[in-house]
Amino acid sequence: MSMLFNGKFVVFSLFLLTCIVGALFIYIGPKALQTNPGVFHLGIRYADEFGMEFTRYPKGGPGALLEIIDSKGQIIEEFDGLVIGRNLIPIDSSKFTEDSYLLQVSASDYYTQKIPAKLAKKTLSPTTDSITLNKNSESIEGFYDFTFNDNLLGIRLYPVSSSDEN
Repeated sequence: MSMLFNGKFVVFSLFLLTCIVGALFIYIGPKALQTNPGVFHLGIRYADEFGMEFTRYPKGGPGALLEIIDSKGQIIEEFDGLVIGRNLIPIDSSKFTEDSYLLQVSASDYYTQKIPAKLAKKTLSPTTDSITLNKNSESIEGFYDFTFNDNLLGIRLYPVSSSDEN
């Protein structure tokens, strides 16, 4: 005996299957997108990356450097060769303790930005925002342009102009 399905039954079963899968995506989606403790996401952009002068750098940019400095002023961890876009940085719990840190992001020919952060349960969190850091800044050298959430830092680096170098 061969089993034949009615067209309405096939359409209804596909619709039901689509609803179930969609509901799972809606329910699990936000949890899957939350950042993983122990992995720091650093997004780097350059203010002049669409200019002609930026073509002197390779595809990923000049290669930024992230230094994580503890409250005593010692460099705990250093990551170099960071490229434009997202960089995933592991937070090794054997090197870090729950403390305040300074995230120093720099690149050659660009101003350095120093961002305060605190570490709790393998998650780097902001202690202040860019608006607060920019209150007393009157020059581009001390200008901060970043967005910081738990284990997510997006930063824009500004070039040192040729008039500042002289």
